Amino acid sequence: MTKSLLGSVLRLANTLVLVSALLSGCASKGGGGTTPPVMDKEDMSVSPACASMKCENPAAICCGGEPCVDIMASTDNCGACGKKCRTKEACNNGNCVCLGGGRTATCGTNASCCADGCRDVSSDANNCGGCGIVCKKGEICESGQCKCGPSGIACKTGQVCCGAVCSDPQNDAANCGMCGKACKPGKACKGGLCEGECIGCVAGETCCDGKCVNLLNDRENCGRCGNACKDILGIPLPCILTVCTGMKFDMGTDM
Repeated sequence: MTKSLLGSVLRLANTLVLVSALLSGCASKGGGGTTPPVMDKEDMSVSPACASMKCENPAAICCGGEPCVDIMASTDNCGACGKKCRTKEACNNGNCVCLGGGRTATCGTNASCCADGCRDVSSDANNCGGCGIVCKKGEICESGQCKCGPSGIACKTGQVCCGAVCSDPQNDAANCGMCGKACKPGKACKGGLCEGECIGCVAGETCCDGKCVNLLNDRENCGRCGNACKDILGIPLPCILTVCTGMKFDMGTDM
């Protein structure tokens, strides 16, 4: 009787152990246990699913979870996954290149790809501080900023750099119309022209007080600027071949 009872207890214990083991196995396979880790995008770059994707370009590879990437032409993956080209650069045969200025070039570490090619924007006056930022005439580009002369000042709108100073060529008598063009003493600069200055005089004309004249026949400037022919008895004398006709004749004699 005792042996029979002991045997029943042992069989029950073995059954409980077996059931416990079965329940533990079900939980570890997803019945409420820990969720298996999900592969992130970078993991997918080497996953069989991404790598085995059929691509039209046989040379394309899987980069960052993106299938069929042409590393010979992709600016985000140029020559290798994750190798990005800089702004305005193109990927040519796996190399980041600059196509500006009508030529293909590889920009150095300190250069930027601009419309006119690889340029150092810290010192290029046509691309100062960035592509397309042009310094005013006479200014230099230093540390990416346009400056005039040793003082390093920046000229205002409407000004140009003349040597070491900023000048308004429309009104500066020392730099009238352009740097270094000085007006005569006492003459002002207006609209980029010195007082009395002429524009567009043709061959045979002379500039006299802002007017283009022919000294051969101009009554107000006969032979030279300011030499005006007089009136005699109310009759204006003409200028003929630089001479005021009649001035040298004695009006009392027969002519």
